[in-house]
Amino acid sequence: MIIDPIDLNIIRQLELQGSILIEEVISKFHISRDEIMLRIRNFEDSGFIEGYGLKLFLPGIHGGKWYWVCIAGETNPRYKEQHSIPYLEEIVDNQIFPSGVSPERSYLFFTRSIKEAQRLAYKIPDFDYAEAYKISEYNITIPRLLIKQDWELIAEFYNTKNLDYQKIHSIVYTQNSESDVRLSQLIWTKKNRKGVISIFPNFNWKVIKNFLHIHIAVATTLRVKELKKIINRIGFSGNIASRYKKRYFQLEFNLWGFSEFQRIIEALNHIPRLSVEGCSFAYKNQICNDWLKEYIEERI
Repeated sequence: MIIDPIDLNIIRQLELQGSILIEEVISKFHISRDEIMLRIRNFEDSGFIEGYGLKLFLPGIHGGKWYWVCIAGETNPRYKEQHSIPYLEEIVDNQIFPSGVSPERSYLFFTRSIKEAQRLAYKIPDFDYAEAYKISEYNITIPRLLIKQDWELIAEFYNTKNLDYQKIHSIVYTQNSESDVRLSQLIWTKKNRKGVISIFPNFNWKVIKNFLHIHIAVATTLRVKELKKIINRIGFSGNIASRYKKRYFQLEFNLWGFSEFQRIIEALNHIPRLSVEGCSFAYKNQICNDWLKEYIEERI
């Protein structure tokens, strides 16, 4: 599949919030609503979007202090898909070269304790290395009260077969039934920040042929502020994503071809006190919601 900057804007909205602000895209790119929906259908038909998964905003449901955390690490050949991380939301897989300089796999989930997340990182079987860090922190004073009928509606939606974005968009923005109206009030969007459920795509990034989101791992004695200024001067859309193993800064870039990759590497190689150690690129994002079935049934 070949994409363009309009596609990428739509993909990023789906990735970050699970839905598209249609009017925003129309205003920015001067395309029709039908074309936007056709582009998303193309993502689905091509296999780039391999279906959708449901997420629960646990801080909003339970209240109190919560953390959204990531366990990132490297698997070994004995690794199996079974894992025992409570409330696991998403798995992100990357392709790495060489091994050891960037996370091969990341687990995203909610927890009430950073220490518990760090303990889990050490206990994951068949990981050669893992580390845990906080992405966001929440402290909800008044949680949203969900009644039995709400959970029944969520259960029905969870069990929906062959879900596509046309159906999701209809529920969120153009409800056709009373149950759609009730469900839309439970779904988090930028306009409904009291929502406690959201729907996100499973992405298969290898389907895209002309675009790459890449992390370039560098070792440097430069301070973060200095490094940020240098990255901005390179002239590409770059950002410092994280530091891996307390050594390798992960510089992230959007690339639209091999020539851009060459120019970035050349620019980085000319920076004093910095060495390029390797790279990783997005491979798959998988929403993990099998545990939701039992969780929802307990509340009905």
